[in-house]
Amino acid sequence: MLTLLLPLAQALLTAATAVVGVTLALPAAYLAALAIAALFPFRPTPRRTATHRVAVIVPAHNEQALVGRAVRSLAGQSYPAPLLRLIVVADNCTDATASAAREAGAEVWERRDELAVGKGQALRWAMDRLLGSPRPPDSIVVVDADSVAHPDLIVNLVAEQAGGAEAVQAEYLVLPDTESARSRLVAAGFLLFHRVRLGGRRRLGLPAALVGNGMLFSRALLERHPWDAFTGVEDLEYTIGLRVAGVRPRFAPAAVVLGPIPGSYAGMTGQRVRWEGGRFDVMRRRLPQLAAHTLRVDAGAWDALLDLLVPPLGLLALLATAALLVGAVATGAGLVPAWAVAPAAAAPVLLFLFVCVGLVAGRAPASTYLALLEVPRFLAWKLLTYARLRSGFDPTRWERAERGTDGQRVLAVAGIRIDPLTLEEALDLLDRAICARTFTQVATVNLDFLVQAQTRPELREILRRSSVNLADGMPVVWLSKLTGRPLPGRTAGSDLVPRLMGRLGDRGGRVFLLGGEQGVAEEAARRLKDDHPGLAVVGVFEPPRSDVDRMPNELIIEAINRSRADVLLVAFGNPKQELWIAKHRDRLEVPVAIGVGCTLDLIAGRARRAPAWMQRSGLEWSWRLAHEPRRLFRRYLLDGVWLARFALRAVGGQSAAC
Repeated sequence: MLTLLLPLAQALLTAATAVVGVTLALPAAYLAALAIAALFPFRPTPRRTATHRVAVIVPAHNEQALVGRAVRSLAGQSYPAPLLRLIVVADNCTDATASAAREAGAEVWERRDELAVGKGQALRWAMDRLLGSPRPPDSIVVVDADSVAHPDLIVNLVAEQAGGAEAVQAEYLVLPDTESARSRLVAAGFLLFHRVRLGGRRRLGLPAALVGNGMLFSRALLERHPWDAFTGVEDLEYTIGLRVAGVRPRFAPAAVVLGPIPGSYAGMTGQRVRWEGGRFDVMRRRLPQLAAHTLRVDAGAWDALLDLLVPPLGLLALLATAALLVGAVATGAGLVPAWAVAPAAAAPVLLFLFVCVGLVAGRAPASTYLALLEVPRFLAWKLLTYARLRSGFDPTRWERAERGTDGQRVLAVAGIRIDPLTLEEALDLLDRAICARTFTQVATVNLDFLVQAQTRPELREILRRSSVNLADGMPVVWLSKLTGRPLPGRTAGSDLVPRLMGRLGDRGGRVFLLGGEQGVAEEAARRLKDDHPGLAVVGVFEPPRSDVDRMPNELIIEAINRSRADVLLVAFGNPKQELWIAKHRDRLEVPVAIGVGCTLDLIAGRARRAPAWMQRSGLEWSWRLAHEPRRLFRRYLLDGVWLARFALRAVGGQSAAC
């Protein structure tokens, strides 16, 4: 009996090895073919006299730092200005996105709907308004708020539409960033997908896939097929819907839009989980529909089915490498013949061909080839990402990818967003918020706040929703360096507040002081008036010490709103002050609210800061400990232990998201 079962088992193992190898070799061969096709130059699409009226939609959620740059790049288009309408959708914003967009020259539509969040919902809302207007545009273009558009973006998109395309996808590459091999490797990935893969398909006469940024749709198309994709991968979902409807989007290689990339591996994790988790979810739901359509209705949609079945390049490389290793071991053990492993061996070779030929076809800079040395670490990170996907993924959840003011998406330290603002940049941002009367909550984040946020979900949520999170302590700056995206430096509340009061005083601004004990706020108010004669201290309120919910909140809010203050300084201590601001933010009629901790004590002269040299060297904590040992010893000890553990994990290569 055993003599019969062993040959059967060996035959099944051989067949399985061959099938797995072929399954991996086919998509690798498809990618290699696209890279070879991309080597051949495109025939430029002729431009025609501009007659189309184009509306550009820029969906923006809390993008005050970057939306102005995007608007200016779109306002500088070579397309005739009378035919171009630029609209920023300030979607559920809690910062000064709307005012920043207006200052840059955009028309701003503000949308408030916390039950329907996300880019897809904002697009549908704006498209419905445009198409329902008395004079709807001929085309609608979508550009992300963190992007920079090439001056000829609109001209080249419209040229493709004039040539018969109802949906057009621009070439989407990354903004220049040569700080690390990792960033260059990610840039190479964008190049291989958006220039090589889409370009190869265009050269073979195949339709494009939409990638969410730099998309054009004709009015007729949107009237027939309204935007109906609302997941985290709305571009892929809408692409499948268009292909099922017989629409063939076209890639426009001459139309270019540039966007930022995450600043670290940890910073990419949330973004990648959303993209690839969303992709797998869309495949699960829409693949059977697309397959049925291809078999029964339109065999011409085969390419969309094939393209959807091709795994992401990193995953395909991992699977191909694993299959080859397992096959080699099985062959060495005499379990399967060498021919059965041949397809698995071909897959990595074809992927290597795709990358090498693709980089040549994509005109990659020389530094990109050196970045290939980063591939092993990148693949290890991909394994961790897929492990996270296995722990659960909600395709309906939408999150704004974290960004810094320099155009880079960043991972917040220990899972908390820290905005990389210098003191002057923070002051300028608050000036804009005051002028626009847009509510802006500022949190000054020190090490203890980070530690507490690890175990208190309500604090993490507050810091996620706050408009600005500043690095208040040097340990936060040190930790940012371990994540691979260092902050420009410390922006302490005790430095920010006096400077902000000076600016307010110069223009006759108004401030309300809330908190403090034993007359601290009154004394701080007196000193602020002496130091800044133009400053109006329009309210002082020192509530009795109690929980947030037990304070005389109605009385406090009424006093603040009646004062018409420009800035509210809340000194309840961290994190109580942030909890209070977040709880009442929807009722506060004040543009800027800042949790200031002991800053009022410093202004009032009840406490002293460490010498400047201790502040610069990160030793201010020791000064405070020496002056308040009983209150701070246990806190600093626990925070120090957490800091050491975090640093060890970061140095060991683990995610900084804790």
